[in-house]
Amino acid sequence: MEDASMDMTNWSGDFEFRSPARIIFGAGTVERVGEVAKSLGSKAPLIVTDPILHEIGLTEGAEKSLTEAGLNVEVFSGIATEPTLASVETAVEAFRAGDRDLIVALGGGSTIDSSKSMSLLLGNEGKLTEYHQSRVGTDWTPPRRVENRGAHIISVPTTAGTGSEVTAGSGVFNPDTGIKGWAGDPILRPSVAICDPVLNASMPPNVTADTGADALSQAMECYLVNRFKPTADTLAIKAIEVIGKYLPKAFANGQDIDARSAMLWSATTVGVAFGNGGLIHNHTYSEVLGDVTHLPHGRLLGIMLPFILDFNFVGCQEKLADIARALGENVDGISTRHAAEKGVAAVRRLMADIEIDDKLSDRGVTEEQIQTVAERVWAQHGPRSALSPRGFRTFDDVMGLLRQAY
Repeated sequence: MEDASMDMTNWSGDFEFRSPARIIFGAGTVERVGEVAKSLGSKAPLIVTDPILHEIGLTEGAEKSLTEAGLNVEVFSGIATEPTLASVETAVEAFRAGDRDLIVALGGGSTIDSSKSMSLLLGNEGKLTEYHQSRVGTDWTPPRRVENRGAHIISVPTTAGTGSEVTAGSGVFNPDTGIKGWAGDPILRPSVAICDPVLNASMPPNVTADTGADALSQAMECYLVNRFKPTADTLAIKAIEVIGKYLPKAFANGQDIDARSAMLWSATTVGVAFGNGGLIHNHTYSEVLGDVTHLPHGRLLGIMLPFILDFNFVGCQEKLADIARALGENVDGISTRHAAEKGVAAVRRLMADIEIDDKLSDRGVTEEQIQTVAERVWAQHGPRSALSPRGFRTFDDVMGLLRQAY
C-alpha cells in the first residue's frame, strides 16, 4: 500500500492546540531546577515526592540545585503511590505551614498529579471532590470549575509513561467512593517540565514495561480519535515509532540512557498530543479496572490494548496501517486491511516482548470484578464512544471486550 500517513482528506477542518509552557530536556538537566525556580520568582520551594524516591536519594540533585541557587528548600515525601485525597490534603498543609511558594513535583504520574491537585486547592475554595468530573452518562462537567492557579509547578518526571509533566489533568483516589476522581484545567498544567532521563534509570523492568505501555496506549488512542487534529496526530505517530524501537531496549537494559531518553521524550510528547487530541476506550477500561482491582494502570492498558484495537479495526484500517508502518512493518504492495492486521499483530508482539502478554484472570481479577467493571464502563462510555472509530452500542460490546481480555 502507499504511504497514507497523515493523508488528511479534509484540511479545511478546525482545531485548537495548547502547547506546554516550557520543556527542558536532557541528561543532567535536573541540575537546572534551582535556576528555573528562581526565574519563577521562588524563594521557598517545596519538593513534593514519594517516600521511596526520597529514601533512595533521587531528590538529592534537585535539593542541591535549589540550595545552591540560594533558595530555602523543604521536602515533602508523603505522597502515596496511589494518590489519595488524604495525602494531597496533607501536602497542602505542609505547603502552607512552611510558607512555601513553588511546587517541585519530582516523581511519577502520582506525584505530579498530586501536585496539580495541591495547586488547585491552594488557589480555589471548596473540596477537591467538588472539582472532580462525574464521569457518568454523557456530561462529565464537574460541579465547580477551577478559577485560579494556587502555585506554579516545576515537574520533574522519574518515569516515562503518563505524560503528566505536561498535561492539565489530575487523578486522585477517593476511598469513600472507591473511584479515582479526575480534575483538570489548563491553568494547572506545570509551568516548566524538566525531563532528565538519568532519573528514569532506576526504574525496574516491570515499571519500565507498565509505564511504556501507558505511553504507547496514549499515543495510539490519541491517533485513533475520530476528529481533525493534525498537530496531535503528527506527535502521536512519531511517538509510536520511537516507542516501538526503544521500549524493548529500555526494558532489557535500564541503564541504556539513549533508550531512556527516547522513552522519556516519547512520554512527554504523547502528553502534549493526547492533552489536545483526546483518548478512546482503553483508558476508560484501565481507569475503572484500576479502581476495582488496584492493579497498575499501565499494566492494565497493555493487557487491554490489542483487544481495543481489534474492536475498533473495522472503523480505522487506514490509521492502523499507519501504526504498522510506524512499528517497522513492511506494508509495501499489500492491501490496507492486511497492513492494518500487521499493525495489530505488531502491537501484540511488542507487548509480549516486554512481558505484558497475560490475561486479567492471570492477575487475580475475578468474575464479580469483571461484572462491576463492565457496568461502570457502560455508565461512562458516552464521551469516548463519540470520539472512537467504533463506539459502544450495547452493554454486550463492553462485556465482550472484557471477556476477551479475561
